[in-house]
Formats: sequence, C-alpha cells, structure tokens
Amino acid sequence: MLQATQDATVIRQLETIEEQLASTWKNRDCAGWGALLASDWSVTHIDAKVITKEQALEMCRTGPNVTSSVDQLAVRVYGDTAIVTGRTKATASGAAAQTVTVRFTDVFVRRDGRWSVVASHATRATE
Repeated sequence: MLQATQDATVIRQLETIEEQLASTWKNRDCAGWGALLASDWSVTHIDAKVITKEQALEMCRTGPNVTSSVDQLAVRVYGDTAIVTGRTKATASGAAAQTVTVRFTDVFVRRDGRWSVVASHATRATE
C-alpha cells in the first residue's frame, strides 16, 4: 500500500507554491503564475468547464482584478507526485463584483527537482 511521506521540507515547498499561485495571479504576474504550471496543465473549474493553461493565461491578462486568500491546505506527497487540497476565497472587482469560495485540488509532479502543477479541480463551496 502506498503511504504519503511527511517530509516537512517538501510540504513547505508545496505550500509556498500554493501561496505563489495566489499572489502571482493577484498581482497579474501572468508569466510568474504560468511558470508554476506544467505546459499541459488544465483545471476543471467550478462550472465544470475544462480550462487549459493558455486559456487561463488569457484570463489572467484580460480578466478582472482578483484578490484571493488560500487556507486549509493539506499536502500529501507520494514520491515525485503530490496532492494539495485547500480552500480559496476570491473576490473579483468591477461592475459585476463577486466573492466566491472554492475547495480545490492541485496535483503536482516533481520533474528535474522542480514541482509543477499538472492538473487542478475547483468546486464552489457553500460556506
């Protein structure tokens, strides 16, 4: 049976990447945000649409300003693969300003010593 490792250094690296994902998007550092994702990354979003990396980068460049926070992170590491779950609260500005809370899952793979997100899933939370 495959057991998750509890390597504190690796767990902190992945938590830091999650924080960087939120901050680079908030700061519209689309290149920095995209650099954290694998080239074939995609997300199944809260409306069940699959969004590719290129589509998400376009949203980063042209979409509304978004402020967000990430919390309730749980990290499980299985060798060169990791699963991170958590909660994001995001507020989009503009004429149709709204706040949404989502539960997310990010799948990471370590390639050449570097962690990248390869797939994500978000579900709207009712909290």
